[in-house]
Amino acid sequence: MIDSKAIKAIIDKFEGKEGVRGVIIADSNGLPIKSNLDISIAENVSAYIMSLIGKAEQCVDALQEGNLNFIRLETSKGEVMVAREEQFILIILK
Repeated sequence: MIDSKAIKAIIDKFEGKEGVRGVIIADSNGLPIKSNLDISIAENVSAYIMSLIGKAEQCVDALQEGNLNFIRLETSKGEVMVAREEQFILIILK
């Protein structure tokens, strides 16, 4: 498991960037470990992202494109970026 100092450093790094509205670090099951958002919001976002990851993995597998590592969505309000690592999932709302 990733240690708490590393988690704090990741959140601090992205939280300070211009336009970042929220940062969530979730475990590989999608449960929020740490966030700068309200816990209920972090849980909802993580649940939706896990659903999205599942669908995206199906697409990547069907296209035989290897492994899913990163998702970027542009929305009318900004961007949602998702990076998957072995031990955690990083979600950034910008």
